[in-house]
Amino acid sequence: MADVLIRRGVAGLPSVSRSDVPGNYPYEAIRVAKLIRAGGLTVEFEDEKPDRTYLTHDAAEFWLPIIEFARDLGKEAVITTLTGLVSSYATTKILRRGDSSGEEVTVPPPVLHVEVTRQGDLTTKLVLDGPADSVLEAITKIERWGSEDERRQLPEG
Repeated sequence: MADVLIRRGVAGLPSVSRSDVPGNYPYEAIRVAKLIRAGGLTVEFEDEKPDRTYLTHDAAEFWLPIIEFARDLGKEAVITTLTGLVSSYATTKILRRGDSSGEEVTVPPPVLHVEVTRQGDLTTKLVLDGPADSVLEAITKIERWGSEDERRQLPEG
């Protein structure tokens, strides 16, 4: 079994069927699989290559694939993988306007839709939607959650 399974469907878009074959995957699934493999984890798709359909969206949002981590993968590996994945989408760009002003325009961070499942004694499901920097901040808080200092305080809403 692989460390990470990319499931059919699109995070944040329940209208995309998770049961149809060929399986529907966001186009970003290809990049996500490469990033996870670069992190040293093995990745498989729920469907074989000929049975996959990739969907694209023209928007400033990224619907990432639905990711399932193996039960024997530790919390640290899951958090590190998610942090690296979201960081790769969180880069803000500075563009130079095409007009004669030469003004630089900062592009806001993209909106990400992430859904992660971790199988184990209990199934844990995490769904995060929002600007990439907010998603990254949420993952960082999850990383600290459960430590002695954090247990004494309720997370802020």
